[in-house]
Amino acid sequence: MQLYIVLTVLGFGFGTALTLILLSLSLKKTPKRYDDYAFGVVLLCCAIWNAANLLSLLAELLFGSVAYPAMVLFKLFALVGLALMPSALLHVYLAIVFRNTSAQPLRLSLRQRLIIAAAYLPALFFLLSPIKWPLLPIPDLLLSRLFVVWGIAAICLSLWISHRFIPHLPDPSDRHFYRDLNQLLAGIAIGLLLVFLLPLFRLPYIGRYFILLMWLSPAYPMAVLAYYVYRYNFYRLVVKPSLVYSIVYGLVLALYLLGIRRLGDYLGQFPDINSALIEALLLVALVFAFQPFRTRLQNRLDKLFFKERYYYQQVLRELSDSISRIVDLDRLLATLSDALLTVFKAKANAILVFRFDSDRLTILRTAGTATLVQIEPLVQALQNTRHFRLRRQMRDHRVVWALQQNNIALAVPISFEQELTGLIGLGERQNGNEYTDEEMDVLQTFANQVGLAFEYARLVQERLEMESRIYQTENLRNMGQLAATIAHEIKNPLSSIKVLVQVLSESADPEQAADLHRVVAEINRLNEVLEKLLSFARPSQSNAEQIDVREIAMDITSLLRHQAEQSGVHIEVISPDQPCRVLATQQAVREILFNLLLNAVQASPKGAQVTVQIGVVQPQAGKRKESRLEIRVSDKGAGIDPELTQKIFAPFFTTKAVGAGLGLTIVRRNVADLGGEIKIHSRKGWGTEFTIDLKCNEQSQEQAE
Repeated sequence: MQLYIVLTVLGFGFGTALTLILLSLSLKKTPKRYDDYAFGVVLLCCAIWNAANLLSLLAELLFGSVAYPAMVLFKLFALVGLALMPSALLHVYLAIVFRNTSAQPLRLSLRQRLIIAAAYLPALFFLLSPIKWPLLPIPDLLLSRLFVVWGIAAICLSLWISHRFIPHLPDPSDRHFYRDLNQLLAGIAIGLLLVFLLPLFRLPYIGRYFILLMWLSPAYPMAVLAYYVYRYNFYRLVVKPSLVYSIVYGLVLALYLLGIRRLGDYLGQFPDINSALIEALLLVALVFAFQPFRTRLQNRLDKLFFKERYYYQQVLRELSDSISRIVDLDRLLATLSDALLTVFKAKANAILVFRFDSDRLTILRTAGTATLVQIEPLVQALQNTRHFRLRRQMRDHRVVWALQQNNIALAVPISFEQELTGLIGLGERQNGNEYTDEEMDVLQTFANQVGLAFEYARLVQERLEMESRIYQTENLRNMGQLAATIAHEIKNPLSSIKVLVQVLSESADPEQAADLHRVVAEINRLNEVLEKLLSFARPSQSNAEQIDVREIAMDITSLLRHQAEQSGVHIEVISPDQPCRVLATQQAVREILFNLLLNAVQASPKGAQVTVQIGVVQPQAGKRKESRLEIRVSDKGAGIDPELTQKIFAPFFTTKAVGAGLGLTIVRRNVADLGGEIKIHSRKGWGTEFTIDLKCNEQSQEQAE
């Protein structure tokens, strides 16, 4: 077989496969814009031109003159595709510039439609010219030259138009694509000028190769487009790497069929030559020659067509190494957020760290620029699909609905030891492209490293907090010993002073007696401070018993009712009818309620109400393991500044004019001794609410019911 025929079959075969792949991907893409349809027309014209020429050549090679009618039909289709090609190219550039400069990018105006329709008038002329109108007897040679001139003019006009929108494209890969495409189109225009208008096609022997080079030229821009589609997901198309490898292996198979096989047929004409053996040896040589270069070729193709994926892998690998050394969780999240925005060029992102606390989802940390409004449905959807791969998860209808509710495009779950501990949410990309399956695979692997980093940071944070608690406990113990010593040293002389003052007041005149009564009142106030110091220094009692918190709350309310009435504050206790029991010491529970209620009364303005809510939170099936007793003490005071919410539990810290600043310290210590948890929710100008969560005595509760 002649080299010319081999090159023709390979060239049109490659062009046909390439354009059909791109055309099928373009048809599947949704949603479509009007420039997408323009791209589709160009791809269709190229597919018709390449496929029709390939089929015509194969029909001639396989069936000879018998297939002459089919060859004519194929040639006619090829001419139709070729005639429409320059107009379709101009249509693409016009559609893109209209989309980038129009006030309504999703709709064409009447003027824009007329301009695009005018671009197809020359194509209509060349399609109808073979009819040989009597009024327009144009020779075929002149007609072909007119078409070449029109093709060159369409390319030059497209290049001029592209200069209007290339600087306005936001994505660098888009700008690189159109610049490379323009350079290639300029080369094609120069080739058309040299080959057909000079003309070089008349040169002996090599002239037909110049013509073949121009016939195959519609496939060159398709190759550039395919490269950018594979590497950058350009035009919002996604192609799997296996297609590229299939094309390469197809070329190897074509080399066998059109080279080795044809050589074997040629050698079969000579009886003295064993053509079958030679063909088998050449085939084995082809296999062994290709095998050493297969891995290297695959690596080259990966770097050429899938460089973006390797870039992600390299960057995320380096990021994994760096985050493994970050022990501060907030800094870790900030580093991840900035890196993900830079690498994947997303418009927004969100990183969440959470845990499942009984029956509710507790958010521990958040980072990123996006705000997730429906977190629980998204986490639940990821939980239900956790056995899927990420690429399948993101296509599940439950996850898709949750992503739409949160206005993000991708959610990568972060797990540690099969338990969901966080997620990475990525918004739409800046260039509008979708996240590919390869990128999802890279992110899924990276999420495993993030889960380990989260767990490591959490363990380090817990160790630091434990050391802080130990240090704080040691300080409190030392302060308690000091407080007890001071209280005992002061209390005895103070009692003697009080007795003497009371004796003196009995024989004093009314004016002196009033002053002495004030001295006694101040001594009583000092005694209260000393009692708190002793309570603070007193070690926790271990003789716990079943205590009805509701009864103690009613008792403390009665005790403080007089002081509340003097301040114009009303105390209300809301509790169930049945007892609410916990395993504790009565003194510990009394100190907790007394200090919280006293602070609430003192912080409330006149006419306000202090509320004490006591209730048992029952377990839920499969979630909560035990009943919990919840105590809420709320007031309508001025509230607490956010920066003071942690300081108020420190010993001797107070914002009041009087008091030792030990009440809340005693409350927190007693709650911790009971194995409970205390939370504070305060808003400036709206009041404060303390919530205490204690383990409920289930046996006693069942007996009471």
